[in-house]
Amino acid sequence: MARHTDEIDDPSPLAGARIDVSARIGWLLRTTRAAAGVPLRELARRAGEESALSPATLSRVETAGRRSGRVIAAYERSLGLPYGHLRAPVDVLARTFSYAPADTEPYLPEPTLAGFSTACDAVAVDEVAGHDWLRFAEYHTLTPFGLPTATVRPLVARLVGEVGRSAGAAYQLRYEALSKLRCSPYGDVVAEEIRQALEVPGIQRSGDLLSAVTERPTPELVTWCGELLGHESWLVARSGCLGIQNMRSVGGLRRSDWLPLVPVFAAACDAAAGDPLRQPILSGTLACCPPEFRAAVRALLTEELVEPRRAAAWNRSRRNRHFAHASALAGQITGSSQGETMLARLLFEVLYDFRATHVTTSCFLLAASPFADAVRERLCVTALDGPDETTRHGAAYAFSTLMIPFETADPVPWLASPDPVVRGAGLSICGWAGVPLPGDLLRSLVTADDEVARDALFAAGMSEQPELGALAAARRLPAPVRAGARWWAATGGRIIR
Repeated sequence: MARHTDEIDDPSPLAGARIDVSARIGWLLRTTRAAAGVPLRELARRAGEESALSPATLSRVETAGRRSGRVIAAYERSLGLPYGHLRAPVDVLARTFSYAPADTEPYLPEPTLAGFSTACDAVAVDEVAGHDWLRFAEYHTLTPFGLPTATVRPLVARLVGEVGRSAGAAYQLRYEALSKLRCSPYGDVVAEEIRQALEVPGIQRSGDLLSAVTERPTPELVTWCGELLGHESWLVARSGCLGIQNMRSVGGLRRSDWLPLVPVFAAACDAAAGDPLRQPILSGTLACCPPEFRAAVRALLTEELVEPRRAAAWNRSRRNRHFAHASALAGQITGSSQGETMLARLLFEVLYDFRATHVTTSCFLLAASPFADAVRERLCVTALDGPDETTRHGAAYAFSTLMIPFETADPVPWLASPDPVVRGAGLSICGWAGVPLPGDLLRSLVTADDEVARDALFAAGMSEQPELGALAAARRLPAPVRAGARWWAATGGRIIR
C-alpha cells in the first residue's frame, strides 16, 4: 500500500528514553480532521475569523504538533466533537512526560460568575456527564473562581468513585478532571479522598486513582506507593507500581527522594517470588527505573526476579515479527486513509511495551482517534488468534487500558481458551459492554484463580448484577471475593457518558 506523503511519525527509538510528544499530538489532530473529510481551508472557515486560524497555520499546527489548548478546542468545535474529546488525551500525554512541550495557548472557560455557576450546577445532579466534570475542574483550576474545601470535598469524592467504572470518553474526561484538580490548589483534597478510597476493603478499581494522584509527585507519595507494594490485595499492590512508574515519568523529584524506596522495593520483590500476579508488574516497574536504582534493588534481592514481558526486538525491521504484526494491524485498520505509520507505533507500544506510561498514553490517543472502534475489533481477533503468547497477552491486557465501550459481548469463545489471561479478557469485555454473566457461570468463576475471579467480579459489577449481594454474603467464598462483591454492590456500575 502506498504511503501518504503527509504521514506523521514518531521517529524516536522504540526502546528510547523519550518519545516525540509533538508528533503524537499532530497525528491525533490530522487523522481526526482527515477522517471527518474536512480540508484545512474548511476547518479554518468553521473556526471563524475571530480565531485567527488560517489554513497555513493549521497545517503547521498538525505538522509540528504545536500544543495549543485553544486551537485543539477549535478542532473539537469545528469537527462537531464532544467537549474535551481531543484536549483530554493531549493533556494527559503532555503531563505524563516531563519533556513535553508547554501549552502555548491554554484553553480557558469563560471567566464569568454565570459560567462558573453553571459548571457547579451541572455536577450537583444525580447523573453527571464527563464533559461537565471536566468543565467543573477547569473553572476551579484555570479561572479566579472556586468553591471552598468543604463544598468541593464531597464532589471530589464522587468523582473519585466514578473514574474507575467509566468507559470511553466518559473515563478520559473524568480522569483528566481529577488530574487537573490534583495539580491545583485542591490537590491535597484529591490526595486525601484517594487515600480514603483505597482504605475501603475490597476496592477493585484503584489503578487510575494512583495514576491521578501521582500526576503531582511528592516524597510522601513515594513512601506511600512503597507501602502499597506489600498490600494484601494484589490489585492495590499493582496500583502502587503504577504510581511509581508515573512519578518516574512525570518527574520533579530529587534522587534522594527515591533512595528510601530501594529496600522496600527489594523486599516486595522477594516476597512476591513465584506470584504470577505480583512478580510481572514489579519486574516491569523496576525496568522503568534508572540504572542506579535497579542496581541497588538487585543487590538486595535474595530471590530471582522474572523478566518483564518484552517484544522480540526493539526496532522497525521487517524481521522483527512483533513490529511487523503491529504494522499489519495498522494497515488493516487504516485501509486507504492516512495515519498508518504512527498507528503502527502506538499499537506496538500497546501490545509489547512494559512501560505503563507508554501503554496508557498510547491507549488514550487510540481511544480518542477515529480508529478506536477498529482498534478494539482487531485486538479482539489478536487476543484470540495472535501469533504468539506475548502478542495475545498484550492484546488481552489492552482492553482494561483502552476502556473503549463494547456494544455487545459474548464470553463463550473467550472462556473456551485454556489461557487464563485470554479468559479474563473476555470477562473484561463483558464488563465494558455492561453484559451480565449467567448466574451459575458467575458463581463458578469467582472460585477460580485470583485474576479470573477479579475479572468475573468486574463483569458483574459493571452490569450491577443482583447476584453480588449473595456473593458478598457467601461464607464459602474467599474473603477477597466477598469483599470485592461488597465493593461493587456499594459503588455502582458502568458509566458511559
